[in-house]
Amino acid sequence: MPDQPQDSAPAQRKNLAREVVLTLRSDIISGTLPPGVALAEPALAKKFGSSRAPVREALIELEREGLVQFEATGRTRVRTLTEQDFDEIRDARIALESMAARRAAARWTPAASEFIERNIARQENASTLAELSRLDVELHEYVVRMAANQRLLALWQSIRWQFEMCLASTHRLQQKMAFKPLQITVSGHRLVLAALASGKPDVAAQKMAAHIEGSMEWSPSAAGVEEHPLERGAAAFSHS
Repeated sequence: MPDQPQDSAPAQRKNLAREVVLTLRSDIISGTLPPGVALAEPALAKKFGSSRAPVREALIELEREGLVQFEATGRTRVRTLTEQDFDEIRDARIALESMAARRAAARWTPAASEFIERNIARQENASTLAELSRLDVELHEYVVRMAANQRLLALWQSIRWQFEMCLASTHRLQQKMAFKPLQITVSGHRLVLAALASGKPDVAAQKMAAHIEGSMEWSPSAAGVEEHPLERGAAAFSHS
């Protein structure tokens, strides 16, 4: 048998880096890896059975996404979202998503409503907070895509993972405070859907902005509450 092509090593490293990105991103957003925790390259390389090169590539990508931060000491840590971070994410989302809702409402279709309805139905049956957060972001991304503006979409995607990290933290806080994140999320999205389906751009833009503003009232920074590491993760919750 002929030897493997020489370029197979870079391809394998790229695949390993992608695996590390997907795993760490999921663990960071779900809270399994809590804010501030150190991410040591040697330990991660051992965990994934790889060299340090793909791990380093993965951490660089996660840093670009805003999920980890590099310190002057050379350490890498999971990013801790500050009050300013939450405020900036809120403002960016309101600016981008209200514009997206305005444009989307003008071209809304029955098929678009059906997609959102299916998404909301899956939210109602979500078994974990992590699944609820993922479906929440999926709904918002669909609205941005319906705006049919590639530059608007690119701007939104630049904060997409920070948005999901923020949202997942908010859902955990709601549950910790004995509120029902599933019901809050579903009811909010039904109001957004009604505004989009109305075909009134101004109404859709206003409702989307109000929805995002209201959701940020639950941010840990706004509530003055910190999560406990043991309360994080893809915990199941009651639908009642």
